[in-house]
Amino acid sequence: MDPSPGRDGARGAARSRATGQSADGLFGVPPVNRTYWRSLAQIEDRPEFRAALEREFPEGASELPEGITRREMMTLVGSSLSLAGLAGCRRPVEEIVPFVTAPEESVPGIPRYYATTMPFGRSAYGLIVESHEGRPTKIEGNPGHPASLGASSARIQASVLGLYDPDRSQSVLQQGTRKSWADFVTAWGQLSEAHAADGGAGLAVLSDSFCSPTLARLASELRARYPKLQWATYDAVSDESRLAGLRQATGRDVDLMLRLDRAAVILCLDADPLLTDPEMIRHARGFAHGRRAGASGGAMNRLYAVEGVYSLTAAMADHRLRLESRQIAPFLAALAARLAPPAAGAGLAGASVPGGVPNAAAALGVPGVDSRWIDALAKDLLENRGQGLIVAGERQPPAVHAAVCALNTYLAGRYRRTERSQSFENCSPRVWPCRADK
Repeated sequence: MDPSPGRDGARGAARSRATGQSADGLFGVPPVNRTYWRSLAQIEDRPEFRAALEREFPEGASELPEGITRREMMTLVGSSLSLAGLAGCRRPVEEIVPFVTAPEESVPGIPRYYATTMPFGRSAYGLIVESHEGRPTKIEGNPGHPASLGASSARIQASVLGLYDPDRSQSVLQQGTRKSWADFVTAWGQLSEAHAADGGAGLAVLSDSFCSPTLARLASELRARYPKLQWATYDAVSDESRLAGLRQATGRDVDLMLRLDRAAVILCLDADPLLTDPEMIRHARGFAHGRRAGASGGAMNRLYAVEGVYSLTAAMADHRLRLESRQIAPFLAALAARLAPPAAGAGLAGASVPGGVPNAAAALGVPGVDSRWIDALAKDLLENRGQGLIVAGERQPPAVHAAVCALNTYLAGRYRRTERSQSFENCSPRVWPCRADK
């Protein structure tokens, strides 16, 4: 019986076309992929379905008689961007001076490494710098330097960008007017002749704090030539309060080198030694060393943070107390009253603690602070006497730093956890006679 040209016949014909009879005849194997249809009308493949399909997608609709197609437009845009990118990769045309004697092992395209030291405030970091044809491109810490220990900070990493900053200072200024170095040499020659007889009276130099031995040597030679020269140092963010407090506590111009790697209990009073301190890399390494089990007598160190602004150090703290900066001094007085007994703390309470602690009972409370928090902190410091460390921030007044220095002496003894560094007399000339009104 002949198949009727009905619905079943149309469906069979559509199935035959979809499965591909030509492929069966060529390869002798049925197709392995499953066949899908978008609708029943596509399966039936009736003439009206084909007519509707042709109306929706007319033949030659994508071929416009005039103009540019979207594909051609994207091709042209991509080509122009590629050409612009290639033009930006070209080196600038500059005049060069060839080497008379080429440096040894200098190959264009192969980086070279050299060791250097970068001053940072009153600290210095040993670094390894990667350079390409004499241009520094990457900075890393020197593993053999005690300050960097093979690591670097974000500021050190970003310092290389200053060499290529078009807005960097490239000339000297005189009363806001740009001058050349030749003009500076001429002006300094006139000043030198004018102050040769009076020893530099009325001559002043203003600089930021530094720890470069070379700069300190040159400053000493300048002062030796002009004994009456006034040299002042200024920093927008300085540690004057800390140095003044240490001078009040010790009677000398000294600084402290914190040893977080040897401390079992650390108390930070409005301080962030892991981020804002010039020795932050060494502090971070030391703190991480104390965090390892067994580094401090079989237990990890404990960190207490008392501050008003959330800091990176507080993020690592075991216990954090939110307290305004102006309440740090009363908090320290209450802590000192719990730490030092009357006999041992007689001198501590009188001069070192801000405001003094004439009556220990009156200093036991701090507004807004649970006394049990201070009791637990004092107990922890006393139980770990000889392994405790208290750090005060730069925002605190000199009296707080003096009190912290006295408490560290009482708790640690001979600064077992806070080692004193060399005096700044051979470094930054801040100790030279200087008056701001002259």
